Amino acid sequence: MDLDSFLVTLYVIVDDWWQATHRSRPRRGRPFELSPSEALTLAILAQWPRWRCERDFVRFANRYLRSYFPRLLSQGQFNRRVRALEPELRALNEALAQVLKPLTSAIYYVLDTTLIPAINRVRACRHGLFAGQATFGRCVSKTEWVYGFKLGLIVSQDGIITRFGLAEARADDRPIADALLATVKDHATYLADKGHSAVAWEQQRPGHCYTQT
Repeated sequence: MDLDSFLVTLYVIVDDWWQATHRSRPRRGRPFELSPSEALTLAILAQWPRWRCERDFVRFANRYLRSYFPRLLSQGQFNRRVRALEPELRALNEALAQVLKPLTSAIYYVLDTTLIPAINRVRACRHGLFAGQATFGRCVSKTEWVYGFKLGLIVSQDGIITRFGLAEARADDRPIADALLATVKDHATYLADKGHSAVAWEQQRPGHCYTQT
């Protein structure tokens, strides 16, 4: 699916959900320059790995998405708008997960982790946002250090995320796998890389958990 088709489809889904869940909540005062449906759509679209950072996405949106969103905000305004909509974004994610769940008929699931940068490494030593929460972790595939968090995921063979969790960037993969699988009640087959090879869940779920080199 091309970007334009995905963007239109995503906006329709988000707007339908917003109208259904906020129909009886009229807002008083000056209307937003960017409607909640538009802001949530852009917040989800910005998660594509196509863009290196928020600034890169906002620059792209201002250049190519003006026909869809004529009242785009600056990067700072957009960030504040999305943060204000955090409860709604969480509710939307849960609603989408419930819609996708019946579509999942996976034979196996994949368990893996990835590093999520939070702040540029030059600014990481300063006391500010994420101080005391984010840590340095080494990205083996890119042979570089990242200051941020480690995201643990369980994904179905259809590409649907069924479980996720955040940990420190320096955290070991095995405790993250234990925490994720502790919430799983089925006995489906789970695949992971060799970083999980010594974890106890291979003994807890014999015949259902495998590690690949």
